[in-house]
Amino acid sequence: MIGVSTGGPGGRVERTGCLLCGRATYDPGRREGAWARGVAGGRQVLVCPDCQRTGPGWSDGLDRCPACGATRLSLVLGDVVCRNCGAVTAG
Repeated sequence: MIGVSTGGPGGRVERTGCLLCGRATYDPGRREGAWARGVAGGRQVLVCPDCQRTGPGWSDGLDRCPACGATRLSLVLGDVVCRNCGAVTAG
């Protein structure tokens, strides 16, 4: 699940965690590896180091860049930006 805050009183807040296992985010040790960031279904998501290490197809569910096919995508002000080739897709 991705972390979303709609802000303001009564705003909905979802917990941030791993897309695959739901583990809450944490700061991994140097040897553990970093959380992977991507976009799935038009939403920014995170994948924990454990799921990256143990799940060989962990990136299969991520959206892909229409220009280069990479999964290295981020949401920036509602637009999807490819961190591989720089292509921007309106969100």
